[in-house]
Amino acid sequence: MSNIGVPIKLLHEAEGMKVTAEMKNGEIYRGLLLSAEDTMNMTLSDVLRTARNGQVSKLPSVYLRGSSIRFIALPDLLKNAPVFQKVTSMKRKMEQDQKMRQQGNKRKRGD
Repeated sequence: MSNIGVPIKLLHEAEGMKVTAEMKNGEIYRGLLLSAEDTMNMTLSDVLRTARNGQVSKLPSVYLRGSSIRFIALPDLLKNAPVFQKVTSMKRKMEQDQKMRQQGNKRKRGD
């Protein structure tokens, strides 16, 4: 799991939580994320499926192919996930470094 990106790590963190997946064909699936793979394939249980025409159906479980998913809405609770906190701190550090470089360039030019 070391070569995967932050979005996939967040998806794995969401296992056991309610998620919503919109498919490329317009269908929407909302259910409990049982498992997720690095390819974004996922298994949901207790699923509400909303078809493109608005018809809602309840399914006991579904397996969604990652390449067919347009986007996934994850719970807000994941804002506090350790992997996301690490990314946030790295971003702050990069912004501070950039600010310091800009200030250093101003001093060299005599602005």
